[in-house]
Amino acid sequence: MTKNEQNRQLLLVEDSKSLGLMVKNKIESSLALSVSLAKSFAEAKHLIANQQNHFFLAVLDLTLPDASGNEVVDYVLTHNIPPIIFAGKFSQKLRDTLWQKMIIDYVLKENPQSIDYLLGLVRRIANNSGVKALVVDDSRSSRLELSNLLTIHRFCVYEAANGMDALPILEQHPDIKLLITDNDMPKMTGLQLTKEIRRRHAKEELAIIGLSGSDDKAISTQFIKNGANDFLSKPFSHEEFYCRVNQNMDLLEYIQQIKESSNRDYLTGLYNRRYFFEMGKKLLASANRGHLGVAMALLDIDFFKKVNDTYGHDAGDQVLKSLGAMLQRRFRETDIVCRYGGEEICILVVNMAGESIFDVFDSVRENIARTLIDLGGEKIQITASIGVCLEAKESMEDMITIADKMLYMAKACGRNQVRF
Repeated sequence: MTKNEQNRQLLLVEDSKSLGLMVKNKIESSLALSVSLAKSFAEAKHLIANQQNHFFLAVLDLTLPDASGNEVVDYVLTHNIPPIIFAGKFSQKLRDTLWQKMIIDYVLKENPQSIDYLLGLVRRIANNSGVKALVVDDSRSSRLELSNLLTIHRFCVYEAANGMDALPILEQHPDIKLLITDNDMPKMTGLQLTKEIRRRHAKEELAIIGLSGSDDKAISTQFIKNGANDFLSKPFSHEEFYCRVNQNMDLLEYIQQIKESSNRDYLTGLYNRRYFFEMGKKLLASANRGHLGVAMALLDIDFFKKVNDTYGHDAGDQVLKSLGAMLQRRFRETDIVCRYGGEEICILVVNMAGESIFDVFDSVRENIARTLIDLGGEKIQITASIGVCLEAKESMEDMITIADKMLYMAKACGRNQVRF
C-alpha cells in the first residue's frame, strides 16, 4: 500500500447498518476516500489490528452493542487515529469530556445537513495533509497547545517564539498557508507581524488568525483592518478554534479553485494562453537576467483533422483530453504546458540541460506514438510533431516563432519527429 493510499483510508464505526452504508457511500463517492465500516467495537478493533489498514481518520458512533462511547474513542486514540464523534444524543458532560481527549469534532445526527457537515469536515481533514501552518507565540505552553490542535487536524506545523523569528521561517517556507499569531509578544507584536506579512503575501494566499487575551476591544478591529483573515479572543474553546481554522482554509481552497479554473483550458485541463503568456513573460525576464534557463516547444498532433472526420468531434475531444493528461503527468510543476490553439500545445520548460532536452521531447513523442487512446469501443493511435527553441530570446513571441519554424520543418520532413 502506498503512502497516498494510506492517507485515504477512513474507519467508520456505526451500529446502524442503513445509516452506516449511506454515510460510507457518500464519503466514497464524493470524496474519493476508501471507507471501512464496522458495526461494533469488536469489528473496529479487528480492522485496526489488520496491518493493511492505516486509518488517517475515524468517524465514531458512541452507541455500540458491545462498548460504551468512551471505550471506542480511547481505543482509536491509543492507535493515533484522530476521531470525529458522530453521535445521536447530546450530553454536555460527555461532550466536554470528549473535547478534553483532543477529538476532531463532535457532530450530532440531527438532520441531513449533519451529514453534509460531516462530509465537509472529512474533506477538510483529508485536504490538510501536507498543508503547512506556522504558530507564533512567546509562551511555550501556548505554542505547544496550538501546535497540537493543528497537528490533530493533520497540518504540518512550524513554531516561532516571536514575530522576528517568524519572518525567516516564512522566507524558507513560502508555501505556508495558515499563520496563527498572538499579539502580545516582545520584539514584534502579532499586529506588526501581520502588517509585515501582508507586504509579501496576499490574504487569498496565506490566512492569518490573530489572538489576544487583552480586554482592549479595538485589537480585533486593528488585526482585521491590517490584513488578518480572522481573530480569536483568549481563552477560546477547541471547538471555536477549529471552526475558525476550517472556515479560513475552506475559503483559501475555494479561491484557489476559482483561480485554477480561470487559468485552465476547460477541455484538456492544461493552462490557457492567457496564463501561459502571463507567467511565461515573468520566467523569460528572469532567464534574460541570467537567473534561469528556458526553452520553448510547440507540439502538434499529426493528421488531427482525419481523426475528427473519421471518428467525429467527440473522439477528437477525447484525443485532446488524453494528450493533456499525458503531458501533465510527464512535465514538472515548474514547466508550463498550455493548449495554444486547436490541437497545438505550447510547452515552456525551465532549467532543463540542453543535452537532455532532445531526450525529453523525443521520449514524449515516442510515448504519444505508442499510446492507445480509448474512444469508447475502439482504440486508436496518434503521432505528434514537435519544434523546439532551445534558448531564451527577447520575447515569448520570438521563441514561439522559432519553435513554429522547427515544427513546420518536422511536418515537412515526414511528421512524428522532433526538430531543434
